[in-house]
Amino acid sequence: MIGLVERWAVVNSGTMNSSGVGTVAHLMQHEFAELGVTPELIPVDPVEELNNRGELVAHELGPALSIRCRPEAPRRVLLVIHMDTVYGIESPFQTVRRDDVHLYGPGVADAKGGVAVMLVALQALERHVESSGIRELGWEVLLNPDEEIGSPGSARLLEEASRRNHVGLLFEPALPDGSLAHHRKGSANFHIRCVGVSAHAGRHFEDGRNAVAAAAFIASGIHQLNGDWEGTTLNVARIDGGGPLNMVPSMAVLRFNVRYSKSENEPAIAAALDELQQQASRQFGVDVERFGEFNTPPKTIDDRGQFLFDQIRETAKSLEIDLNWRSTGGVCDGNRLAGWGVPNVDTLGVRGGGIHSTDEFMVLDSLTERATLTAHTLINWTLNSDLWPCPSLPS
Repeated sequence: MIGLVERWAVVNSGTMNSSGVGTVAHLMQHEFAELGVTPELIPVDPVEELNNRGELVAHELGPALSIRCRPEAPRRVLLVIHMDTVYGIESPFQTVRRDDVHLYGPGVADAKGGVAVMLVALQALERHVESSGIRELGWEVLLNPDEEIGSPGSARLLEEASRRNHVGLLFEPALPDGSLAHHRKGSANFHIRCVGVSAHAGRHFEDGRNAVAAAAFIASGIHQLNGDWEGTTLNVARIDGGGPLNMVPSMAVLRFNVRYSKSENEPAIAAALDELQQQASRQFGVDVERFGEFNTPPKTIDDRGQFLFDQIRETAKSLEIDLNWRSTGGVCDGNRLAGWGVPNVDTLGVRGGGIHSTDEFMVLDSLTERATLTAHTLINWTLNSDLWPCPSLPS
């Protein structure tokens, strides 16, 4: 397993490096084909991004990898994780090294180690199916290329897969203490474009309409919204714009993130943002437009979800693995699956740390630990319908 992760991790698969993501997808396609299935590479929709000049630019993404086995089985599980990483081709973090305990490298924990866990667990399941002849559990794998930017291109594939399956297992890395993520906040990324009028800052200052000043006004207002809704944070991340010091800037782009614990707060948050934009437009004489939407809802755990968590912890206990869970403000594709009615556990990947940094690592022995836990969970579902957490498909 370690060798697999190393081979995958040395290939740069930053989300916007569509060629690199495609290379990783082909490598993984070869490995999953050994299960006796036919992995399919599926193109995903391009993603539009507002660049620093306020222009909407389309970016091609790498393909998704889809595999289906026994799609007509009475019990069906969806296994999901992403192939992309946060490390672009310009990142200095491109190599892999290991010691006796850890493997260090880009994406080893988030989430190429998780792909290895999934693959080895499915190998164990298929050996069991072959020897027992029990074919009650079907499975579908979806490896997507764009989770690190919110899965905009693969969202359609995720939703379609969620309609075909009863339960989800996702292989994001465990939380730093080894716990599973339980409740998750929702998340939304927004970009606000302010378009003003440029002018000479000395001769014709009064003729200008300062887009950067308008963006700063909105940014300050957004920050002041923190505390208005329990469990909600608004993080102003960046303002792009401006130019020569003797020119009134005509363009600015403000970027920010919203994390929130209750979906019912979405309309109020949106209304507050609308009001700030209108105030800025009136006060500074600029055109203001917001891009983005609330597309990653909070993940709340219902009775079916809790049954699934309890069951996996009992399986872990039988393997002498101490497993707990706790809530987190982080988000993943598990939020979306839960929003579509699919109960899921989304942190069955490796233990590790330093994700999204040049210190990223995974704990070597967690590969076997998490693969064993996942394999036992799948085999239990094959053998005992009483352990199956969700008898019906999402409505």
